[in-house]
Amino acid sequence: MRLLIATVFLLFAGSALAQLSPSTPTKLYAVVFQATVNASGKIDTLKVSKVLDPSSGTTDAVDVPVPQAYVAAAQAFLSKRTYPTDPEQFFTYTFYDPSQPTRADIDPKAGRQ
Repeated sequence: MRLLIATVFLLFAGSALAQLSPSTPTKLYAVVFQATVNASGKIDTLKVSKVLDPSSGTTDAVDVPVPQAYVAAAQAFLSKRTYPTDPEQFFTYTFYDPSQPTRADIDPKAGRQ
């Protein structure tokens, strides 16, 4: 169910990305993670499931390498909140800008920071 919600959001985000200023030099991708939480509701493990191009309008994976530094940044960003412990495993995503490989807090609606 969460993957379905994420997919719908990603398609919506693709529309938002298309409206970004043409002076924006890099492209944003959505990195979908398989996450597990511990008994406290904090992220325990985070594994890249696939990378999507939201502007494509599909949920087909694209071949974009995700550096470990980005995974670490995503884990730190996602660990700021507490998640339900049921289910222990779920899918979530963050936006990835290859020109900013240590930032996982990018919000495409707010523009690039």
